[in-house]
Amino acid sequence: MLKDKGPDIKILRELITESGTEAAGKCEGVSRVIDFKLDGDPEKGDAEISVYIDVVFGYKIPAVSWDIQSAVKAAVKNSVGYDIKKIDIHIQGVNRDTKEQEKKDK
Repeated sequence: MLKDKGPDIKILRELITESGTEAAGKCEGVSRVIDFKLDGDPEKGDAEISVYIDVVFGYKIPAVSWDIQSAVKAAVKNSVGYDIKKIDIHIQGVNRDTKEQEKKDK
């Protein structure tokens, strides 16, 4: 007899990726999310996330990175109930996004 091993790991990984990408994209100062990678096994507590982004010119990169880490961690916790211990932010470029800059200037 097969025991129930919980949610399918593929669905779990997709849910983490989707919720994390959405959370990162909503952070102020993020021009776009280029890539979102999940390594390890969230069920074992050894999952690591790498988020690759472009930042809007004029925003402080450490502050944007901190906001992304907090938002992604909360989104994953709310969507699947797992704590992610390590979230790396990789800045791929800086863009002049006029819409974001206008919001910041107001």
